[in-house]
Amino acid sequence: MSDNVIASDAAGQAPAKHGFWYHWGPQAWIDMWMSRKMLIDKAMPIVTHTLLPILRLSGEPAEIDAGYRAVKTHREEVRWTDSPREKWRKRYGNFVREVEWALLELRKYYSQKQYEEIVVGTCVSTAEETTADFIEMMNSMSEKNKNKTGRRAQPSRFEKFMFDTFNPAGFLTGPAEMRDIDMSAGSMTMYIPDCAWHTCAAQDTLPNPEQLPAEGCQLICKAPFEALFDGKQSDLRMDFDPHLPETSCTVRMSWK
Repeated sequence: MSDNVIASDAAGQAPAKHGFWYHWGPQAWIDMWMSRKMLIDKAMPIVTHTLLPILRLSGEPAEIDAGYRAVKTHREEVRWTDSPREKWRKRYGNFVREVEWALLELRKYYSQKQYEEIVVGTCVSTAEETTADFIEMMNSMSEKNKNKTGRRAQPSRFEKFMFDTFNPAGFLTGPAEMRDIDMSAGSMTMYIPDCAWHTCAAQDTLPNPEQLPAEGCQLICKAPFEALFDGKQSDLRMDFDPHLPETSCTVRMSWK
């Protein structure tokens, strides 16, 4: 697997790796800013402030610290000369690598049920505490669209352009496509051809290079988002369908 994130167009043609728009366009700048604000400032402390202390209490502290130092040697330095897209990729890759290490270590000490409760519970409570503005923004999107009428199987060209250029979730997914949309029924489907969780970090730098980084995909992304947006606390419901062991994913959103 390449450590480069690739973009795929809606027509399913060959992906473009080095296009100027991909590296320097509006979405690249949004993703760069969001990766710093959401991943580094607000999500990375899940590893250093929660999972790492739990691991030290659960195992041999010296071994845990040595393991964490080892995985940090793979961190890619973000340089000021990097394009916005490359800064995003490096930050995301560093985050995924260290999260996957912490999760794989945590599995050694707890049952599957305990393990999931620790990780998902930590992510949900952290998100509610530190990213309330992002959660409110997502909920407001469903609120603005819930009374719209007009049934369509596919988004308009303008809607697709706006989504491709200013996708607020792009920093989490990488390039994505808005597909089926039905405003009257309150539903939309987003397809992610190569999820950034699986493609930003070089495979040989991951704690388990023999498989996709699936632990965080399931427990840092899918489960917390489905818990935060379950259609009960707000009108918005999100369902993630990762196509493991492929790198693609389908996200379905609905609102009442």
